[in-house]
Amino acid sequence: MSGKRLQTYAADGVTVTYDPNVCIHAAECVRHLPPVFDPSASHWIRPERATIDEVIATVTRCPTGALQALRAGDVREAPDEPATATITARGPIYLRGDVTIKDHTGAVLAAGTRVALCRCGASRNKPFCDGTHRTTGFSDPGIPLGSSEKGA
Repeated sequence: MSGKRLQTYAADGVTVTYDPNVCIHAAECVRHLPPVFDPSASHWIRPERATIDEVIATVTRCPTGALQALRAGDVREAPDEPATATITARGPIYLRGDVTIKDHTGAVLAAGTRVALCRCGASRNKPFCDGTHRTTGFSDPGIPLGSSEKGA
């Protein structure tokens, strides 16, 4: 994964990073904490506009891991336990936990606590979802449409 640079936003006690290379615009951040996450603003993440706990709770809702938040002194986000994989009806497989994605040679493509993997086959960032499923009309007839997570 390469391309756009990692963005970093700091406030007293918390640092938020945003990786646009893995964001699929599920908008969990915008829906749950709009004073902090405002995509219409040039400086679109303002962690100083909420408590540290509110920022961290909202960031952990990001299904792709594009957003990460660390309290001052923390080294990395604590992974969910047990690890889970959630298949959405019209979108990706969301992985949560201590996740490492390797290619066929064993090289690590990504490691983190939240990842979205492509199911539609049309992503330009395989094996990761890039949101292309929204324009291809992808759906899985084996999964009822009401069972999909919001933002998929």
